[in-house]
Amino acid sequence: MSSIKSSFVAKDFARRVKQRRKTLMLPMTQLAKKLGVSEPEYNQIESGDRPPSRKLLTQISIELRTSEKWLIEGGY
Repeated sequence: MSSIKSSFVAKDFARRVKQRRKTLMLPMTQLAKKLGVSEPEYNQIESGDRPPSRKLLTQISIELRTSEKWLIEGGY
């Protein structure tokens, strides 16, 4: 059951990251470069197939000008 829940959380996280990136009109390639990861690696994160490391989560929130809490939990 927890793996099902964590997969929903990962997909929600990925959806919020993608939504915020698009709101900022930031191309995926540009964000991946700013984060210091390859485009395929970033794509895995944004599609919810791979969770980011703690450090990368912080970097993503900084680049997307939002909080880690919102990326993980949503709301506001």
